[in-house]
Amino acid sequence: MSALTSREDGRDNAATEVLIDALPPIEPGGSVLVIDDRTGTVGRELTGRSLSVTSWSRLARGSRAGLAWPEEGAYDAATLRLPRSKEALELALHAAACRLRPGAPLWIYGANDEGIKSAHKRISPLLGPVNVLDARRHCRVIEATRPESADGLSTSLEAFKRTLTLTLPDGERDVVSYPGVFAKGRLDPGTAMLLGALPPLEDGARVLDFACGAGIIAGFVARKHPEVALWMTDADAIALAAAVENAPTATALCGDRWGSIQGSRQFDRILSNPPIHEGKGRTYDVLNELISGAPARLRPGGQLWLVVQRQIPADKVMEETFRKVSLAAENTRFRVWCGQGRKRQQR
Repeated sequence: MSALTSREDGRDNAATEVLIDALPPIEPGGSVLVIDDRTGTVGRELTGRSLSVTSWSRLARGSRAGLAWPEEGAYDAATLRLPRSKEALELALHAAACRLRPGAPLWIYGANDEGIKSAHKRISPLLGPVNVLDARRHCRVIEATRPESADGLSTSLEAFKRTLTLTLPDGERDVVSYPGVFAKGRLDPGTAMLLGALPPLEDGARVLDFACGAGIIAGFVARKHPEVALWMTDADAIALAAAVENAPTATALCGDRWGSIQGSRQFDRILSNPPIHEGKGRTYDVLNELISGAPARLRPGGQLWLVVQRQIPADKVMEETFRKVSLAAENTRFRVWCGQGRKRQQR
């Protein structure tokens, strides 16, 4: 089966290489908290320097679990890959600082066009003045130090909880959110279009909200059809913490793509507004795996419903995967597709 081709994004590799070259010596045996090491390179490098490495990421990647908050510890240093939003950066700074011993360094690294040049505006109020350790390859490494007393330091995820009022097809609803979960604090218009296109469900139907984010889709289905059985999965443990509150009757599973779903578990309907953008790049990995993996996880007669931007040719991959593909809704920005029945692959 063919797949949609992602755009290469070299920022992770470039920023990581600059960090590794810029890192000051750390006493062998010292403990380092490595945050959001997307390539795995930072952890391997520091382990090779005879350091005790503990990794933390809110995102599950492969077999590595995502965690909403780092484990207990008093680390001698920490590295932080610049998060994708200012609010997510602030959360990560508090999470790192509350796990560092006083006087320990925190090294933040990222690409210039990701906002690393202005990151000091978020860092300095909590950790004080920052130093630029290195700046090349359109990337930068910033060093901050955990002060003896960090006024205003938040020590748990609960401190970042907020409530938003969103307009959904069934009216205005208060929903729980955390930094980095909602884009600009409002309902994604693609999600709104998908919700408006969904047909009724039978009582007892089994439904999966795939890449659920804050659980808006699962919560909507639960209110409209309280007799269905609901599951939701996402790679982001912090998004899933919000989803648990927004859709409390659903079973929440944290995992990368299909990683959290048992192979034998099947559903009558799989619903998704799959993430496309990852940082500054565009990746179709989640969308490709959603479509290719859905038929095996659907009951007979089950359907995959998804929404994507209009210019994304998801129909081509859908038509190679499902016997029946239909365009359920569209506007100038989005299309809602429905796929049903596994298509036999020609030998």
